[in-house]
Amino acid sequence: MKNIYILYIALFSLSSLSAQIDRSVQPTPGPAPVIQLDEPQSFTLKNGMTVMVVENHKLPRVSVTLNIDNPPIFEGDLAGANSLLGSMLGKGSLSVAKNDFEEEVDFMGASINFGSSIAFANSLSRYFPRVLELMADAALNPNFLNEEFEKEKEKLIEGIKSDEKSVPAAAARVENLITYGANHPFGEYSKIETVSKINLGNVKKYYQSNYNPKNAYLIIIGDVDYKTIKKQISKLFKKWKGDAPSAYVFDPAKNSSELEIHFTEMSNAVQSEVSVGFTNSIKKTHPDYFPMLLGNSILGGGGEARLFLNLREDKGYTYGSYSRMQTNKYTRARIKAFASVRNAVTDSSVVELVKELDKIRIEEVTKTELDKAKAKYVGDFVLALESPTTIAQYALSIRIENLPEDFYKTYLQKINAVTVADVLAATKKHIKLDNARIFVAGKGSEVLENLEKVAPFGKKLKVSYYDQYGTPTERPDYSSQLPEGVTSASILNNYFDALGGLDKLKSIKSKVEISKGTMQGMQLEVVSKKTDSQQLYGTVSMMGNVMQKQVVNQDKGYMEAQGKRIELSGEELENAIMDSQIFAELSLDPSAVKARVADVNGIAAFELEVSESKSFFYDQKTFLKIKVSTTQKVQGNTITQEELIGDYKAIEGVLFPHKTTQSFGPQSIDFITKSIVLNGTINRTEFN
Repeated sequence: MKNIYILYIALFSLSSLSAQIDRSVQPTPGPAPVIQLDEPQSFTLKNGMTVMVVENHKLPRVSVTLNIDNPPIFEGDLAGANSLLGSMLGKGSLSVAKNDFEEEVDFMGASINFGSSIAFANSLSRYFPRVLELMADAALNPNFLNEEFEKEKEKLIEGIKSDEKSVPAAAARVENLITYGANHPFGEYSKIETVSKINLGNVKKYYQSNYNPKNAYLIIIGDVDYKTIKKQISKLFKKWKGDAPSAYVFDPAKNSSELEIHFTEMSNAVQSEVSVGFTNSIKKTHPDYFPMLLGNSILGGGGEARLFLNLREDKGYTYGSYSRMQTNKYTRARIKAFASVRNAVTDSSVVELVKELDKIRIEEVTKTELDKAKAKYVGDFVLALESPTTIAQYALSIRIENLPEDFYKTYLQKINAVTVADVLAATKKHIKLDNARIFVAGKGSEVLENLEKVAPFGKKLKVSYYDQYGTPTERPDYSSQLPEGVTSASILNNYFDALGGLDKLKSIKSKVEISKGTMQGMQLEVVSKKTDSQQLYGTVSMMGNVMQKQVVNQDKGYMEAQGKRIELSGEELENAIMDSQIFAELSLDPSAVKARVADVNGIAAFELEVSESKSFFYDQKTFLKIKVSTTQKVQGNTITQEELIGDYKAIEGVLFPHKTTQSFGPQSIDFITKSIVLNGTINRTEFN
C-alpha cells in the first residue's frame, strides 16, 4: 500500500514538470484507494471468549483490550451498581494486594484500567506477559474489599452532588429520560437514593451476572508472537466460567407526535444547553447509512459544517454547534443538533437549529459540500489505518455488529459512491423534524418568555416544563419575582442594617483577615488585606509557601503564581476591583443592579446581578449575604464559581462571615476565618 502511494506521488511530480497546473480549477477526485486490511488471527476458547491478535513489530509495545458485549443493563432501584462495579475492579486481586498490584504495574511503566464491561492494559513487550497475567487475575479474581467499596460509593455520591447544579448534566439527564423513558437503560440515571441502597453484595452480584466469557472479546495488538500469546491466554482464561445474562426487555424509544419544546429550569445557568433531536433505526447495515453519514457531516460534523458556520461564524451565538448521528445495535439511537448558547439568544438559536435541520431535508446539498465531506472521511479513514488498534476495532465491529466481512474493505467505495441525490433522499426520509423534541436547559427568567414565542413553521410550539431531574412541573412564575415594595435599593439598605448599620460600615478603613482550609490533606492559609480605597493584597499559601498572590490598587491589579505575573484587565480587573472593597455593596448604584428572587440550597433569597458575570445572594429573612456567584471564560468554556457564605459573628459591632465554602469544579473547600482585625496598621507599599 505504501509503495503504491510513493509511486503515485513520483508520477505526479514528473507530470508537473511538463504541464502547467490550472490552480483555479478544483482537481477531480480520483478513484477510492483499495483498502487492504490485515485480518487479525483469532481463536475461541471453550468458555466462549473470542480472542483476536494483531501482530505489529514496529515498536516494542503491546496493548490488550477486554470487551464484554452485554445488552444494556437496567439497574432500577440500584442505579449506580454497575458504575461501582467498574470502579471496584482493578484494585488488586485475591492473590495480589491492592498496593502490591499498583506498585508492580507502576514499576513496569505499564497501565491497567477497568470498567464494568471493559478492561485495558498496555506496556513494553518485555513486560507484557506479566501485565496480561495481572489484568487477567484482577478481572477473574477481583478483590472486593469493603473499605474500597465504601470509598468508591462516597465518591459516586459526591459526584452526583456536584452535578446537581451542572446545567450540561441536567440537560443530558432530562433529554435521556424523556427520549427513552424511565424504564429504559438509556433513560435511567444514578441518584443519591439509589446509590445509598447499594451494598457490596449487590456489586458482587452484578459482577457474577454480567462479567462473563460468553460475550467477551480479547484483543491484543503489538509486538507479540501469535503462538506464544495463544498459549498464555488459554492458560490464564480457561477457568473463566459464566453464562451471558438475559437481555432486559424494554419498550423502544418513541419520537414525539409533533415538534415541541421541553424546558428545564436551571436558575444558575449563565448559558443555555439547546438540542433538537429524534430517534432513528439506522444501523451500519442500513442502505441509507453512508448517505446519512455524509449528510450529518455537512450539517454539523465540524468547523466547516453548516451549524458551526451559521451559529458561530455568522451569528456569534456560541463557541460551536454540531450534530451527531448515533447507531446502536440494541435499541434506537439518536440524531440531534446541539449547541451551548448565550441566554439572550436561546430562542434565536432554537430557530436556527430547526432551520438547518429543515433545510438539509428539503434542499440538495452542494457538490462542493459533498466533496469536502467525502475528502474528510477518506483522509480520516486512511490515516486511522496507520494504527493497529483500528484494525482490531474494525474486526471487533464486524463480529459484534453483524457487519459484512468486506464492510471496511469497501468503506471508501461506499463513501465515494454517495451522490447529492442520495443525501437528499436519505435526509428527507430520516430527518424526522416533525416528530422531534427541542430540549432547552437554562435560566427561565431570562429565556422562557421569548422561547415560548418560537414558531419556526408559523405556529407556536407546545412547551412542557421540568425540574433538573425530569419531573414535570408547572410553568415557573417569573411575573411577580419581587414582593411589593422590594427593590435593589431596599435589599441593599436591609443588608447594611443587618450587618450593623451604614455608619458603622463606613467607619471601617481597613480590614485584615486570615482564613484556613484543607485541600487533599494539605492546609491552605488565605491572608486578605483591604482598605476603603479599593486596595487589596491577598495571598494563598500552602505549607508556608505562597502559591498565589493578587494585588489591586484602585484602578489596576495583577495576579502572580508560580513566578509568573499576569496584569489584570477587562472583566477580570472589574471583578478584582469589586472584590478589593471591604463592603462591595457600598459602591453599587442600585438603579444599575437587577434584582430577582432566587433559591440558595432551599433558602429563599434575593439575587442582585451586580455585573454580567457576578451576582450576590441575600437571605430573604435575615438579609445577610449567603452566596456569591462569578462566571468567567476559560479556554472557550464558561465556568461558574460559587462561594457559600455563613457563620456570621460580630467584630466591633459589625457582622462578618466566618465560613466560606469555595467551589473548585467538582470539589469544594471550607475556609474558616481565624482572625479579623479592623482599622489596624497596614503597610501600604504592599499594594504596589
